[in-house]
Amino acid sequence: MIDVDDVLTNFNKAFLRLCHEEFGTPDDLQISEWDFYKSIPGLTLEMEQLVWEKIKQTVNFYETLPAYGSKEDFLSLRKAILEGKHEFYFITSRFPTKGKSVEEQTSSWIEQHVGVRPVVLVAPRKGRLCKELRIEIALDDAPHHIEDLTSHSIRVVVMDWSYNRHIKDLPRVKSLSEFIELLDGMKR
Repeated sequence: MIDVDDVLTNFNKAFLRLCHEEFGTPDDLQISEWDFYKSIPGLTLEMEQLVWEKIKQTVNFYETLPAYGSKEDFLSLRKAILEGKHEFYFITSRFPTKGKSVEEQTSSWIEQHVGVRPVVLVAPRKGRLCKELRIEIALDDAPHHIEDLTSHSIRVVVMDWSYNRHIKDLPRVKSLSEFIELLDGMKR
């Protein structure tokens, strides 16, 4: 299982840009805590909620996100998918926006950047779904999803971000390519 936001896409960058456009907050900082308003100087919880509402009203918002992964990451992922050694699911907890469904927007984005038609599923809690799908290894960045996945005995690799560094004793990667390199060794 591969998460989408801040693994494939750079949701954090897009969120920072929207906050900057709406409120003039800095747009060139690293998100250090899961709640944006705790990481962005000058942003209140109420202002953060307004940005979430703007996202919900944006037609096909998820198709416009910048890439977090590099071209090499996406080529590595494409190769791994086409080789067929592993079955990949892209599971996200995104909420609906105007326009196409979350699944359609996400599939379109992945197809455009990776060059394959993916299996995209939406789940607010990923652990149970991964267990039902018999997923053995998951890559995620969100602390609450990592906790949910591990509570369902899913092996988790953490996409390294400052907001999840309090999570210890799990393997970490800094790129999608690094995760793909780990897959063969972890499946044994």
